[in-house]
Amino acid sequence: MLLISLIIIFIYFSNNVYCLSCFKCMTTNFENDTCSDPFHPMNNRLENECFATSNGRNGLFPARFCVKISGIIVDVDRNVNRSLLRKRLYLRTCITDNIMDSTRSSDSTGNFRLKNFNQIKGVRMQGTITLCSHDGCNQAILLTVNSMTILFFLFILLIYQLK
Repeated sequence: MLLISLIIIFIYFSNNVYCLSCFKCMTTNFENDTCSDPFHPMNNRLENECFATSNGRNGLFPARFCVKISGIIVDVDRNVNRSLLRKRLYLRTCITDNIMDSTRSSDSTGNFRLKNFNQIKGVRMQGTITLCSHDGCNQAILLTVNSMTILFFLFILLIYQLK
């Protein structure tokens, strides 16, 4: 009995996954931008259990970072609408890969290019990219085991007890 209880507890805790909660929004209306600073959480969606893609892998994975990208669009690729030039763009989302790994910093200011990043196709920006992964910028949410899994193990435990 004790052995089965320990196995159930082990399985329960080993299947928990920690995810970040990140705000997800992007500038879509330059005249009334609810994603811009000063930021108003009531006007934007906080995604608990935020999942994102990862470079070189298929599927969605628990986010490791929340990211805020803000800046002025200074150049666009040929296939992108040129009316975006000199517009201020804000993007808040979650990501799995550390896009700041080369700088060893949580934020970077300067010129950068966004290509195939969250619906943005080929823009060069001058601004700031900020990453965070701590409770100061979001909260960690515990994803619990599926209730069917728990019921299955309780059923097995019941059968074991009846023998």
